[in-house]
Amino acid sequence: MGDYRRDGFSSNRPVTAQTPSQEFTGATTALEEPFSELERTEKQYRAVFESVNDAMLVIDAEQDQVLDCNPRAREVLGYSESELRALSASTDLHPTNGDAYEQFIERVLTEGRGRTEDIVCTTKDGSKIEAEISASMLDVEDSSRVVFCIRDITERREQSRQLESQRDQLAQLNRINRTLHETTRAVVQASSRDELETAVCQNLSASDAYQFAWIGESAEEHARVEPRATGEKAAEYLNHVSVTTDGTETSQGPTGQALETLSVCTVQDVSTASDMEPWRDSLAEFGVRATAAVPIHYDDEIYGILNLYTERENAFVGEERDILSHLGNTIGRAIADIRAREEAQIFQQAVEHAGHAIYITEPDGTIEFVNSAFTEMTGYNREEVIGKNPRILKSGAHDKEFYRDLWQTVLSGETWENELINRRKDGRRQYIDQTIAPITMGSDDIDYFVAVNTDITQQRRRRQQLQVLYRVLRHNLRNELNVIEGYADLLAESGTSQQESALTEISQAVDDLLQISQQARRIESTFTEESADQEVHSLDEVVQEALADAAVPEDKLTTSIPETSFTANMELKTAIQELVVNAFKHNDAEEPSVSVTMETEGNRNAPYGKVVVRDNGPGIPSNEREVLREGEESPLLHGNGLGLWLVNWVVSELGGSIDIQDANPHGSLVTVTVPLRD
Repeated sequence: MGDYRRDGFSSNRPVTAQTPSQEFTGATTALEEPFSELERTEKQYRAVFESVNDAMLVIDAEQDQVLDCNPRAREVLGYSESELRALSASTDLHPTNGDAYEQFIERVLTEGRGRTEDIVCTTKDGSKIEAEISASMLDVEDSSRVVFCIRDITERREQSRQLESQRDQLAQLNRINRTLHETTRAVVQASSRDELETAVCQNLSASDAYQFAWIGESAEEHARVEPRATGEKAAEYLNHVSVTTDGTETSQGPTGQALETLSVCTVQDVSTASDMEPWRDSLAEFGVRATAAVPIHYDDEIYGILNLYTERENAFVGEERDILSHLGNTIGRAIADIRAREEAQIFQQAVEHAGHAIYITEPDGTIEFVNSAFTEMTGYNREEVIGKNPRILKSGAHDKEFYRDLWQTVLSGETWENELINRRKDGRRQYIDQTIAPITMGSDDIDYFVAVNTDITQQRRRRQQLQVLYRVLRHNLRNELNVIEGYADLLAESGTSQQESALTEISQAVDDLLQISQQARRIESTFTEESADQEVHSLDEVVQEALADAAVPEDKLTTSIPETSFTANMELKTAIQELVVNAFKHNDAEEPSVSVTMETEGNRNAPYGKVVVRDNGPGIPSNEREVLREGEESPLLHGNGLGLWLVNWVVSELGGSIDIQDANPHGSLVTVTVPLRD
């Protein structure tokens, strides 16, 4: 049975020769058995052929004809069995890729072995299916017969393509993410707004994801969006186009929409979008397919628009759009931070160069910042006061109630203004006009205090000096001149017996006026010669020089002045000299005497010196003491001379104090205490 059967299959099983006995005894069986076996085999192959899940065709390659097909082939291709048998395999089943089909068949016939290739088949309704075709020759006399096994892989291929597309999209998104991450890093590292915006545009333009980028800002004066920064190609593009905000067609694109809505606006196909007409031709020259406008804003303030252009399909959607929106906000926040830093720098420079001493504290009073004027005014450098409390400046001149009022005022949120007395690092006292104001950083809580100090020591001293000089000119000189005038009249009217006494009084009055004049001159020289302020000597040298200038006779003066390494300003010499001169000159005792002692106390961190001047004269009048204690002159309260005022001014400026007591049994005891330096 080697003939080709109707279904194209043949049996190659050999027929075994029969013995005569077998032929005689079982002739019927011997004749029927091969035929039955062949039928069984044929039925088995037919069953397989009919039931296999792949479409199967038997084709006569020479005749280009379908000889047989299974039900799955009819289902996949959409033809009936008779229709398939009438088809041309190359023309009807492969009309779009006949050459590929014929090359495939030729290789199968030439090589004589099975092959598998992917070939597109056309169904009866004209649709295309992607098929994996396995073909092999049938082992029959006619060697051009080929059996085809067709597996429809259209769905699998579509899934593969979708997976590949997803992989491509993921890879593209990863590239975009890397680009935007690097851009964000450049944003964070930028030190100025120009540097930031330039880095953003250049970074985006240099990536594979975008062709070019630029950042624009709305210029309200002429309704244009002016470029602030551009990437590669962007400047060339902007030379040929215009973007506005004036309601015309050049304001209707994504840039204008993003400015209006503060959201990311995109165009997926610039070649068809009606809003892109003003820019379509220019974008076509760069091969741009899609564009996006990203608002740069933070805290309801818009700083500009980031414009991006790409040749990619389906760009600026999904996660990329979300990332771009976040990038716009990140850039806006970075610009706001840069602006805040610049404003803070301007403020710091302004504060640093302000003529007033300024310091800023925490709510608990801890000093956080001081300017140069503060260090110059107080004598402390920044390292010595940062982290400390302003109480290091306290002079002891104010009571607890004074500071309690200060704190109650500022902690209630109000500004405190008053004059106070502080002490410099070198111990000098300073009169300060101070303003302290609370600072809140957007909440009801106080975050800082700022204090502005103005040194009014000179003004206070000048005011006292003017008061005293005015009193001297108005009161003392007037009174003394009245005395001179009266005695002059008396001399004119009286006889010779009274002339001598009158002339004595006139001479004394003149001497007093001369003394006042000399004291005034000393005051002027003391407070106008700046060189003396800078001289520093040991305390014992200062006192010894004061005694030498006072010129008190040695037999009238006793001293106790030990040597010391602690130093004082030479300005102190003037005060000591004045006290010694007054103690001796105004002494009315029969045996006038003056005693001067000096000692140092305290430790090396806070040393101070005491100089005590004691005499056995009439003592210092109470009204003189009261004037110095009150620190002011008034019509009912004034001293008779300038000497004690000079002493008071010098000692106070040096940060010291004066104490006046009555000596026992009579005379005065004046103690001058001043801070010293090691």
